Amino acid sequence: MKNTNNNIKKLSIAPKSSTLKCPSLDIIQKNSQPIQLQLYNNNFTCCSHCNLPPLKHKKLLSCSNCASAAYHNSACQRSHWKVHKRCCKILSKSLAPLKELICWNDKFVIENWKLFPQYHHPRDGGAKNKKESSSHRFSWWWWHPNHHPTNSITIQTIQETNHIWNVAVEQWNAKEYLRAMEGMQFALEVYQNAWKCSVGVVGKETSLDHMIMSSDDDDVVMERNKVEDNNFVESSMILAKRLLFLAYCEMDGGQIVSARQRLVQCISITNTILYYYSSSSFTTTTHQPHITNNHNQSSAKSTLLLLLNDAYMELMLSMEEIESDKVLARHVANMAIANGNCCGWVDPMQRPGYMASNTIQLSSVPIIDSWNEQRPMWCTELERNYETILEEYWNTTTGMMAKNQWMDVGCGRRGSGHEDHSVVEGRGWKEYVLFGTGALDCEDDAPFTKKLLWQHVPDAVTLAQEGGGEVIFSRLSPRTHIKPHCGPTNLRWTAHLGLVIPKSESDCRIRVGHEWVSWSAGKILLFDDSFEHEVRNDTDEERVVLLIRLWHPELMSRSGLASQLVQEAIAKKEESIQKRYNPPS
Repeated sequence: MKNTNNNIKKLSIAPKSSTLKCPSLDIIQKNSQPIQLQLYNNNFTCCSHCNLPPLKHKKLLSCSNCASAAYHNSACQRSHWKVHKRCCKILSKSLAPLKELICWNDKFVIENWKLFPQYHHPRDGGAKNKKESSSHRFSWWWWHPNHHPTNSITIQTIQETNHIWNVAVEQWNAKEYLRAMEGMQFALEVYQNAWKCSVGVVGKETSLDHMIMSSDDDDVVMERNKVEDNNFVESSMILAKRLLFLAYCEMDGGQIVSARQRLVQCISITNTILYYYSSSSFTTTTHQPHITNNHNQSSAKSTLLLLLNDAYMELMLSMEEIESDKVLARHVANMAIANGNCCGWVDPMQRPGYMASNTIQLSSVPIIDSWNEQRPMWCTELERNYETILEEYWNTTTGMMAKNQWMDVGCGRRGSGHEDHSVVEGRGWKEYVLFGTGALDCEDDAPFTKKLLWQHVPDAVTLAQEGGGEVIFSRLSPRTHIKPHCGPTNLRWTAHLGLVIPKSESDCRIRVGHEWVSWSAGKILLFDDSFEHEVRNDTDEERVVLLIRLWHPELMSRSGLASQLVQEAIAKKEESIQKRYNPPS
């Protein structure tokens, strides 16, 4: 019998979600501790093979290759391997850039923090001498000229790549986009090779020691590691901007693998400079980069944090937009959270494109239970009038209303939700708009329901009419799956009033975060759709709900705040679009 052990991927204990929170550079500097990037613990509740919960007092073991499946033991994994093999190969390939970033973080940051006392808080002891402090400062800067014998980057190659990039920018401005993109890729190829060399070399146990102890003459090492160009920190920021812009281009051009490489390189450069800034006050060396003015340094930090946010957001979206890689978006979010709560995220399962700023601190609960004090009072009023609302729903399914107003979700007939069709798998998902873009300008359809909403939920109606939400009858066909996705913002919640619910409620359900729940006819289910959620109707019956988008209750108590944040979200969206069309010099 053929031995298949070589095909079985190694098992490892499912990694714990990172708990280190660094909400700002001030916290990093105060604690003087490095961040710890790691993959997300997917909270596996059952074995991927037998669908049974973990054995008593034992944890499920995750596949070390893709971190997206878990098993009781190697026997379960072997039995599941034929099923898991193909997706494991795809996921592990997509996961590679994240593992490279973690590898860089572990070796170049955490190990340097342990080995070099000058990066510790003064109470842990400073550098042994000024020479030691200065000689190793740039040991993690993989793009630094001659930082390692196998790195081909030199001052001359940097000058050449700058020239090639500037020519490419001129071509871009002349609307020769393809030629410009090819030039930009050629300009940054040397950094691509240097990154691969760095994350490959650090896999060897002796490589770090070789990098650190590369010369017996501290003066020679110090001189070699000094920044030949006094603007090296600034030029590093420019390189990070270039990597991010090229990643945008490659993402838009379908070159996903290369784009993800650029993004993790951008993140590593940005983090390195931030680490330097946060630890510089503890360094006793007399050699400092040219940015010493507090105002300039603060401005540079703000630019770096924006770069970091943009890179993590694009990296997360690169996972979300590829069907086979969606689950990996959780890992990106987990790393972004550990990396200073980038993008404003606080939970890897909550990844909206726009998150209210940390100063607002909106509460984040996936499902709002009936006993929650934030549950709106109007929920009871709608539940009380469930039968009348249901009757008006049935009226919309006949005659001209059924023909003209019922439409497929994401069909393009409305002014919003154009991409919603991409999450639908199965027989279909249809909607009838009561309030919002695409609604009839009359009161004849569902008049009682509309009047009830105006009386008791006016803010939801206004939100819909201003383009920030909708109120619809939502009909999910039998055997249909709405795939996992996150809503665009945490500024609003979603309410479902169950109207037509399949008899087998356990086979028609919704998952928000990690929790699966079912609808009940005449009852409202309230949840925050900025959390990852999905819907499954595995029955032969339709599921119909009255869907209402509403402001997060905590915004309603602050006059004008909701509108202010909406304008901020719109401005940020427009800004993110413009960044894709304006290459840095």
